[in-house]
Amino acid sequence: MTSARLRLSATLDNLLAARTFLKSLAEQAGLDPRLAGRLELALEEVFVNICHYAYPTGQPGEIELRVCPGSDRFVLDVLDDGQPFDPETQPEPVLSTTLEQRAIGGLGWFLTRQMVSELSCRREQGRNLTTLVIQQPAGQRPPPQGGGLSGH
Repeated sequence: MTSARLRLSATLDNLLAARTFLKSLAEQAGLDPRLAGRLELALEEVFVNICHYAYPTGQPGEIELRVCPGSDRFVLDVLDDGQPFDPETQPEPVLSTTLEQRAIGGLGWFLTRQMVSELSCRREQGRNLTTLVIQQPAGQRPPPQGGGLSGH
């Protein structure tokens, strides 16, 4: 399976389209449904954050999804042209306190990191690029496409 792209306006109304796009490609790639569900949750967190914080209020923005499925890794890139964001500057949530004692925010990126095998966020060519990777265990990988030797 080759890579695929989808561009959407950065509005919460488009979250369902983004999730449907990802779910369809994950199924086509044979990604374990539990792992696909984790990736879908991670996408939702990133997508919602972009919609809420990347663009100034009233300014339209875009989100681009790029999916690159592989036999052992399923890679989802989420790109936006919004304000620069570096999750490494966000403080780690203090999980030892009660909900009432915790500051609002910061838990989303923590949970996103727990959902995926790899998470990176960087600025590239004037855009934010968040890469979410799911590593599929060897015993759960789909058979190679094509069904056998081609003789080439």
